Amino acid sequence: MTLPIPTPAALAQRFAAALAQQQFTASDGTIVTLDATAPQTLEQALSILMALGDYETYLYARDVGIELMVTTATENGLLPQHAQIWGVPREGATSAIGNFVVQSSANNSVTLPVGTLFTVDGTAQWAVTTETTIAPNASASVPVQATTSGVTGNLAANTTAQMFSPVAGVRSVVSDQDGIAGGAPIQPVESWRAAIIAEIRQPPGGGTVSDYERWARQAGAAYVNVVRGWLGRGTVGVIVALDGGVAPTPAQVVAIQAYIDARRPVRGNVTVAAAVVVPQELTIALNPNTTANQAAVIKILTSFYLAQGIGPTIYVEGINAQISAVAGNRNTLLMPNADVTFAVNQFPVFGSVNWQASGQTS
Repeated sequence: MTLPIPTPAALAQRFAAALAQQQFTASDGTIVTLDATAPQTLEQALSILMALGDYETYLYARDVGIELMVTTATENGLLPQHAQIWGVPREGATSAIGNFVVQSSANNSVTLPVGTLFTVDGTAQWAVTTETTIAPNASASVPVQATTSGVTGNLAANTTAQMFSPVAGVRSVVSDQDGIAGGAPIQPVESWRAAIIAEIRQPPGGGTVSDYERWARQAGAAYVNVVRGWLGRGTVGVIVALDGGVAPTPAQVVAIQAYIDARRPVRGNVTVAAAVVVPQELTIALNPNTTANQAAVIKILTSFYLAQGIGPTIYVEGINAQISAVAGNRNTLLMPNADVTFAVNQFPVFGSVNWQASGQTS
């Protein structure tokens, strides 16, 4: 239900109309009618003042109505209070975690205490989280965490780095095959709102599917698939992926596992596993095959695949509908040419498109 808010001019007219219906007898016996529409009169000034006051009251009532509902409450209004009532704190920014592979020189062993810093170009830095000793002419995996939160701490796999301050005996530093990941900004407002609404609609159930989905997301997962009997009877698998369709690193899987273990039922046998990201290659005959149409199709298909989540069935009709929505109906989806059902731990994401001229079928 909406609250219609009249303009100050309309409110002034209401006041003038109400005032015009009031009459009184003057001391000389004449009947007097007050006219708030007469310019430069006290009555007109009163109508304007009343209109502005009433208008502010309407605005206040509107704002109160907005803040009373979780669906419309604002970040700087009552949304934090709704979150507190329902026990859904906003997820703070997170720091990326992972491992560097450090190789020592032939003649020196190296000990890297907690807090030792690595960097790539002097901007982002990563600190050692567990003291590590490396024998001469050997290499070791050194666990690290970004010193600042957010995406700047994420680092691709096999990226060459260096010590922030030189350490004798260190020959080379490179991120391992999983990279350093998990850095994210503070939870977006709409994501936070959705989490509160989900809590209202699906209260804790002592180990239900929605419980495991909630716990995994609270621990940093963006996509979750809960699988009954994952490792046999009486077990539960929680398959997770990160924002943007990225598989979590082993360190992140361990962190999510620990978070869920602290909340799951005592008899719950739960295993967290990273989703297997499966890039999808499509072949499309686009008509007209323009750069603008190609960009629009890539954008919408990227979002489409992410929205399917982990372990879905992708229908050809669904892909065609996305293409038609941005590029018209004179296109042909050549591959895939049939619906595809993915395993419960597979996460299909958009990979690339082989563009073909309309009418070409090879």
